Amino acid sequence: MGRRDLQEGKSLTPRAKCFVMVPVAMKPASMQPRSKSARKFGRVKSTGEMSASLSPKHSTRSRKDQTEKNYPLTDARYWQQCLLLRRYRFPASGESERDFAVHIDHAGTGCFFPLGTPDVEAAGVKAREIYQMAVKQGWNAVCRHFSRELIVGFEWCMNPVLWTYTTIHTLVGKPAETESDAAPVNPNRQRILVVESDAGVRRALCWSIDRQAGFASIPCDSAASFTHALEPHKPRMVLVNRNLAGRIGFKSAGTISSIQPGVPALAYSVYVDGDQMFVSTPGGAGGYLVKRVKPDRLLEPILKVSNRSELMTEDFLLRVKYYFQELLQLHSDHDTLALAKLTHREREVLELLSKGCVDKEIAQAMGISVWTVHGHVKNIFERLQVRTRTEAVIRYLEK
Repeated sequence: MGRRDLQEGKSLTPRAKCFVMVPVAMKPASMQPRSKSARKFGRVKSTGEMSASLSPKHSTRSRKDQTEKNYPLTDARYWQQCLLLRRYRFPASGESERDFAVHIDHAGTGCFFPLGTPDVEAAGVKAREIYQMAVKQGWNAVCRHFSRELIVGFEWCMNPVLWTYTTIHTLVGKPAETESDAAPVNPNRQRILVVESDAGVRRALCWSIDRQAGFASIPCDSAASFTHALEPHKPRMVLVNRNLAGRIGFKSAGTISSIQPGVPALAYSVYVDGDQMFVSTPGGAGGYLVKRVKPDRLLEPILKVSNRSELMTEDFLLRVKYYFQELLQLHSDHDTLALAKLTHREREVLELLSKGCVDKEIAQAMGISVWTVHGHVKNIFERLQVRTRTEAVIRYLEK
């Protein structure tokens, strides 16, 4: 068993008529259900995902000293210490690479929130506002009023696991036209019915689909509305949140399959971060291939067959397998070159990470400080072009 995360790839001409899964490394310990020690694994300021400090003058050590100040959570200065610069942006949000985000936890639940400003003080105030609403009114109120950064994973095939995923920001609080009053869909575009109960997620997915050439979204806000939306719109394909799949009669969540004759459906799942998605992938599969796509390329695996009216659902699945096979051929050489760029010390850190060691254990084994370990991990992320320690370990184990 194993897993590949294909960060980037360009389509190649298939060289075979069947899909061949190349044997890869065993699923590392960090991908198993998390123990108490494993939950600490991979947390560098942002639950394992790559982030930058507030500015060059804020060293790792000074960031630690700041975090230890006893500001209450109701003080904006506490949240100023927690600000992050996230690598991936959602075009519809209009944010820049300099705008801050923050991870907020309350009552056992947490999420990343884009703050929409590069100003430290303003970002701290907004983060405090989000936290206080979570405490006083609950997470449902927060989700209605504030945009969240989420990962959406599209489950094309279960065995082998073939998934694509993207980062979205939920679209909330904008005075745009309501979905029921939206303009008629261009008849020359392939219609994609999106079944999603969370309004912010639904709007983000529809926005993404509408930006992909040749496609147009049809929003559906509940399982109860599914039949009424399906018949008049006659979609080319249905995208459905896995939590709603059974309620609309889609029994094959986990792979692209027919929901009715001539209409393939695909389930997707929503996660708070990439680590949660990787841990959630099903066990027991023959291999794992997971590729990040841009929000406006959600349907990339089926682009070459989407406009052919005579195809069966099985043809869509075959195209998906060819898509991942092409990426696999291209990505093998890329991984080898990236790993060769690591320094000797970075390779030592990566080897210890692959064994499930936490930062303190790595520091003790190498005779360096925890903060030096953090610096090596950051460099590993940049050289391998990954966002999480899990992804870095996968690259190392597949070398």
